[in-house]
Amino acid sequence: MSRITLSPIDIQIGKTIRDRRVALGLTQSELGGAIGVSFQQVQKYERGANRVAVSTLLQVAGALRCSVADLYGDPVLTGQSPSERAILKLWSQLNQKQSDAVAAMLQQFLTR
Repeated sequence: MSRITLSPIDIQIGKTIRDRRVALGLTQSELGGAIGVSFQQVQKYERGANRVAVSTLLQVAGALRCSVADLYGDPVLTGQSPSERAILKLWSQLNQKQSDAVAAMLQQFLTR
C-alpha cells in the first residue's frame, strides 16, 4: 500500500476546519456525527494526519456552514475576535431562510 504524502494545503484545510469548528462552539464528536465519522477521524483531519476526501469536504463545509473554498483558509473568516466568535455561534443556529434574511439585511446595511 502506498503512503500518501500530505501537502501544505491538506494541513491548512485541517487547521481551518478546526478553527471554524471551535468558532462555532462544536466539539469534534458533534462535527464527526454531522459528517458520519468518529471524533478520532475529525482529530486526524484537523491535525493534517489524514487527507479529507472531496465528498467529505462537502459534508464538512455544510456542517460548518461555509463553502468548500472557505476551508482552504482565510484566517479573517475564522472568528478571531469575541464578537466574531459570538456571531458565528449564533449564525450556526439559524436555518437557511433566516441566514438568507440576515445576509440580505447586512448587504442592505453595507450599501447605505
